[in-house]
Amino acid sequence: MQIGKHNRKLVEVRKAFQHGTLTADGLLPIEGPILVEEASRSGLQIVDLFIREGTKNPGIVAEMHDEIPQDLFKSIQDTEHSQGLIATVRLREFTFDGLLGASPALIVVLARLQDPGNVGTILRIAESFGATGCAATPGTVSFYNSKAVRASAGSVFRLPHVAGIGFEALTAELRRRQIAIVGTSPAAEIAIEQWDWKKPSAMLIGNEGGGLAPDEMSACDTVLRIPQKRTVESLNSAVAAAVTLYEASKQRRSE
Repeated sequence: MQIGKHNRKLVEVRKAFQHGTLTADGLLPIEGPILVEEASRSGLQIVDLFIREGTKNPGIVAEMHDEIPQDLFKSIQDTEHSQGLIATVRLREFTFDGLLGASPALIVVLARLQDPGNVGTILRIAESFGATGCAATPGTVSFYNSKAVRASAGSVFRLPHVAGIGFEALTAELRRRQIAIVGTSPAAEIAIEQWDWKKPSAMLIGNEGGGLAPDEMSACDTVLRIPQKRTVESLNSAVAAAVTLYEASKQRRSE
């Protein structure tokens, strides 16, 4: 059916896109056929499917299908060149306890990352290389930021992730569960390949501009170096995560 501009669902979708949040009903808005199809393949419940007038329905199963006039659709779309498809999906519920319960744990901790593209890319990298989950401390951009969701290429639908847990509480629980806290620094003496990644580990990824803060660095059980030319000061946070998680994956596959 066709709906109007004051429809509550459309207002909620627009607000969620703007603020990088879920809707009041706890749904994540996503845009474009590729991401919607990925959500469907990931087994998520697709609640609403908003189709721009004149756009072909790709055959996605949803609880509700709504046709939106082109000018109204443009007012809620998040990307400049929309492909005429927006959906709201119900994500799986992940908990901090569940995140830490995987064995052997390989957790990525995002410490105050600001670039949503980096956050989404790290989610994708983490899933690709077998991380068991991702946690974000306060100050990190939302996992539900639309750019982060797109950059994750569907990993946000599947990889366990939690946000908003204070750094001290997070590290205390990691220690209680005997999960080693691992940081990286170009000045570290030990290289990433010298660490035993087969044991439970939580890898800290620091802020893009300043890296790990002094309190974050001092909380680490070990600090590792990514072997690289000294003329290059540091790597992008997503690149550093990829290199380190590849090493962890390689060691774990060799068992």
